[in-house]
Amino acid sequence: MSKKEKIIEVAKQLFRTKGYHDTAIQDILEQSKVSKGTFYNYFSTKSQLILYIIQKVDEKVEEQQNMLLIEGQPNDKHIFYSQLRVKHSIYGTEKIAELYNISLGENDEELQKYMANSHYKELNWLANRLIEVYGNEIEESAMDLSTHFIGGLGYQFRYSDQMKLKLNSSDILDYNILRLEKNIEITKQTTQILFPYTSSSTCEDQETAISKIQKLLTSNDYKFSREAQEIINFILEEIQSSYIRWGVCEGAIRQLKILSPSLPGTEQLLNEVFNIIHKQNNK
Repeated sequence: MSKKEKIIEVAKQLFRTKGYHDTAIQDILEQSKVSKGTFYNYFSTKSQLILYIIQKVDEKVEEQQNMLLIEGQPNDKHIFYSQLRVKHSIYGTEKIAELYNISLGENDEELQKYMANSHYKELNWLANRLIEVYGNEIEESAMDLSTHFIGGLGYQFRYSDQMKLKLNSSDILDYNILRLEKNIEITKQTTQILFPYTSSSTCEDQETAISKIQKLLTSNDYKFSREAQEIINFILEEIQSSYIRWGVCEGAIRQLKILSPSLPGTEQLLNEVFNIIHKQNNK
């Protein structure tokens, strides 16, 4: 075992037994039998040590989740459920959950940036997997389902710990997987969406988006009112500027949809333009 590995193993053990805040760097030095200079050669602070530990655990989770897909099909529910269980199994074995929560309160820019990116990456991974398993029918609601599942699961784990309930973590996970199935069925029956899902692989680049909008809004197949045409002209002018205000364009197309509800054939056209603008605005 290298000196770096020794520091990490000792630190993890001390964090579990004494607690993170009650563990001083000196405690780690004494038990790992390394010098202060050696420690600081690898980690400038305890926060950087946390970051390294969490990164390594997250890499192990991602590696094992990917391994499950090597010989299976992406739409296999059993593989998907196994992937969900991987993280909670590894986090339980590594006893990393508490350290993960502590990291959220650390005043370390690099650690905070990693945690924010990691959180979004997890949400996006789950949204993508939900679409692969349950089909494109739920694509628009995929991020709603993802945030609902991960958010609910996190609070249930915290509540169980705070109340010192002797609940098996796998039981909590299985409970939420069952509720996820029910939530998907409910989602299919409603049009309400909080966080429209945007796939990085399907988002048009800006140049393509502009070209599509221009082609759709300059079609001579529709006779818009004077007021509606003014909004169209505004959108066409806005997307030619050096800095496109996609949020403003989204508001304009919403207004255009309100002004032209009874114009034959425009609903599909305006919905298509709206979707392009909405994706650009949420990049």
